[in-house]
Amino acid sequence: MAIIKPFKGLRYNQDIIKDISSVVTPPYDVISPQEQERYYHLHPNNIIRLDFGKDLPGDTEKVNKYTRAAEFLNNWEKSGILKQEDSPAIYIYDQECLSENMRIVRRGFIALVKLEPFENGYIYPHEQTLPGPKEDRLKLTKSCQANLSSIFALFPDEDNEVDNYLSGITPKKPDIDFTDNSGVKNKLWVIKETNVINNLVNFMKEKHLFIADGHHRYETSLAYKEQMRKENGRLSGDLPLDYVMMVCVSMNNPGLQILPAHRLVRNIKDYNFDWILKSLRASFTVELIGKACRVEEFMSRLNNGAENHTFVMYVGKEDAYYKLLLNNEKLLDTVFANDHPEWRHLDAGILHSIIIHKILGIHSTDVTLKDYVKYIKEESEAISLVKAGQYQLAFFLRPTRIEQVREIAMARKVMPPKSTYFYPKLVTGIVINSLT
Repeated sequence: MAIIKPFKGLRYNQDIIKDISSVVTPPYDVISPQEQERYYHLHPNNIIRLDFGKDLPGDTEKVNKYTRAAEFLNNWEKSGILKQEDSPAIYIYDQECLSENMRIVRRGFIALVKLEPFENGYIYPHEQTLPGPKEDRLKLTKSCQANLSSIFALFPDEDNEVDNYLSGITPKKPDIDFTDNSGVKNKLWVIKETNVINNLVNFMKEKHLFIADGHHRYETSLAYKEQMRKENGRLSGDLPLDYVMMVCVSMNNPGLQILPAHRLVRNIKDYNFDWILKSLRASFTVELIGKACRVEEFMSRLNNGAENHTFVMYVGKEDAYYKLLLNNEKLLDTVFANDHPEWRHLDAGILHSIIIHKILGIHSTDVTLKDYVKYIKEESEAISLVKAGQYQLAFFLRPTRIEQVREIAMARKVMPPKSTYFYPKLVTGIVINSLT
């Protein structure tokens, strides 16, 4: 099934870069323009200059953020700021964070994984992709000829065979140990022993892989591989471009967390809250929780109890919170008769199809547009944006379960946009994979 192998990763040279936290970032797609600017000023060798560069006045087809990224990468290698391993390695990667006042650790490993098309391979997506991000990532990959960040993938490990093996081969002292900007402690161990690597390769042979984060980058890697082979007809055999760098984590790992991505909505045509409330009551039991509630209060009402398909709606003008409980299961038969029938089991699917699309009039093809919907993790930030008048309504969800991700992915179907928010996010820049 999964074909993995070690590689000679590029890493920041710790003889030169003393503080690794100053040169790494979260994934590019969760970085705001303000954060991008801050990372630029944090350190002259921050990975932001490679993975999420700036557009500058006067940029052309030949001189732009992608060509600048390649120049930075080349110069950093030549000057020794980035240093390649002397022999192939896999990397054990721990991320430790606080969850509900408890410290949890998510352990995985970084390796190369052989690319397979989604249609019939052993690698399964669960998220829809968009052409814009794929075009951006392809230009960057072609220019730098490298995987600058890892794809995040999950694998079934019911007997904890792989997790137990990783624990047994991890030395006491990590090669990298730092706390990132979000307060997450990151540790990396470089494993080069051939027999240890071979054992892990054999463990993974029977595994399927489910992409958690990085769908656009995976499809980009496939496109890059096909394009390079087409343009260079003489290429044959097993090549670096046939693989992509991944962080692989067991689905049973106790540190694996999925957080909800809440929704903010704006530009609702002919907005009339009384009409919206009346429409909601046709399919939902609507209960006023109260006004000016604390986050803990309304999230407790959302998360406690075994009720299916429950949401909390926040209305800025009234500063009021409403609990919405679906009470018309027959409606699901009508709404999901033709399109995405698997979404009927997902809170995110019901929110998008019934509330956002059917009631608010924002078509399912527009939910990825920033003019209408914003996806957000922090409840307090969501409330502030609605209070400030930037959005009209906020909808708070419970997290998608890992079983739901696996079930829909195995059926080779996709979830609504941003149905999952895996936390903590992987760090970009801890290891780079050269495709040359």
